[in-house]
Amino acid sequence: MQQIQWQDQFKIGVEIIDQAHQKLFSIVQKMMDLYVKRHEDRFACVEGIKYFKAYALKHFAEEEAYMREIGYPGYLAHKRIHDRMRREVIPDLERSLYATDFSTEAVQRFIGVCTGWLTGHIIIEDRAITGKTAGAFAAAQPTDELSVVREVILDPLQEMFGPGIQFAGQFSVRDPIVDAQYYELIYTGREGPGLRFVLVIGERLLLHAAGLLFGIDFYDRDEIVRFAMQEIAQNLVQRAAVSFGRDPYLYRLAEDRFLEHEEYTQMFEEHVPWHSLLFRAGQDHFAICIDRLPEQAGPPDGAQ
Repeated sequence: MQQIQWQDQFKIGVEIIDQAHQKLFSIVQKMMDLYVKRHEDRFACVEGIKYFKAYALKHFAEEEAYMREIGYPGYLAHKRIHDRMRREVIPDLERSLYATDFSTEAVQRFIGVCTGWLTGHIIIEDRAITGKTAGAFAAAQPTDELSVVREVILDPLQEMFGPGIQFAGQFSVRDPIVDAQYYELIYTGREGPGLRFVLVIGERLLLHAAGLLFGIDFYDRDEIVRFAMQEIAQNLVQRAAVSFGRDPYLYRLAEDRFLEHEEYTQMFEEHVPWHSLLFRAGQDHFAICIDRLPEQAGPPDGAQ
């Protein structure tokens, strides 16, 4: 496996921030090299996590100071995203690592979450600080679906994967996508019903997209890919909330999993999803289905 590489697309043009991001990527890569590839001892992983946490907290403080200095209008929303990483995500990852005695799955989760969070956060949120994100803090109109698609989904995807990603129109759940994988994310809402997102994407395109983000080649779907997708999806949901002037934590991820084809078709057998959006990526296509959940619906007891 190649190295997780820092890429020029991650630069926002502020030296102190770019240097910190590059360092955080290198720490995650070091952990991957020592523990996942070479199966070094637990001590190496413990030290890597401590270093990542200390450096991330230092970086958040510096980035927040910079946003205050330039009078960035999105400062408060951005800080709240940092606060979640500080107070919830990193502590939860640490608890999982120690509870499982640094199992391979827990380390993969740490690597996937941290890399996915960094990638999504840099491209969707940090690039907005210097106006490099096309839809940065634009006021989307909830009644204008195309505006929502462009500002909340399409623009960030183009930032991450290039201008070859295009909105292709409405998607029918019966439309075929070759070698489709069905990735479901369920979000609970503090107000009103929860939301279900289902990504329908060919395995080749999924692994290619993961490879673009990580700078490495993936030959099989694994837990690192899954956890990275989780965090990128969370960033997109947070961006959607901010675009509508809402709390970025209005919706929180409650459950995620890959579905079997039969589960997917049964899910939408009796009704059409709230939104079904088709995207083109070169010669391939993928779709995002968004559905409102009934008030009483939610993840099973104990779901993470």
